Amino acid sequence: METPHTTPGPPRPTLAFIYDRHATPTTAALDERIDRCRRYAVAQGWVVAGEWVDRGDQALCAWRRAQWGMLAHAMRQAAGPAVCLVDTWDRISWDRGDRAILRHAVRRAGGHCVTTAGENDLEPGHGRITVSAPLSLKGRP
Repeated sequence: METPHTTPGPPRPTLAFIYDRHATPTTAALDERIDRCRRYAVAQGWVVAGEWVDRGDQALCAWRRAQWGMLAHAMRQAAGPAVCLVDTWDRISWDRGDRAILRHAVRRAGGHCVTTAGENDLEPGHGRITVSAPLSLKGRP
């Protein structure tokens, strides 16, 4: 018995989920970082899936990142390879432990994180996730 020959469709483009956090009222620096992310995505041949920005107090506390949660949710729904694109790792969090935990949430959503400098979570030595302390020691409620 013959099985029907199916050819897979064209590969799906990588979707870039741009993220930043910004606590101050002026937005010039934020606008520059977002523009850098957009240009990087285009240069990589990625499709920008959207932009998520935590502002004000939410930008300062890793456990109050509503936009980060929405980004991860949208990433779980993605119909193709997904990356969380940030200008620098510090745009996720200044604290390495918090940053690692947030980046791990992106991994659980099926994606990985990339910076505009080409650092990423996939290649050894290019920003792989390391957790410095268990959650119980981070003071998480």
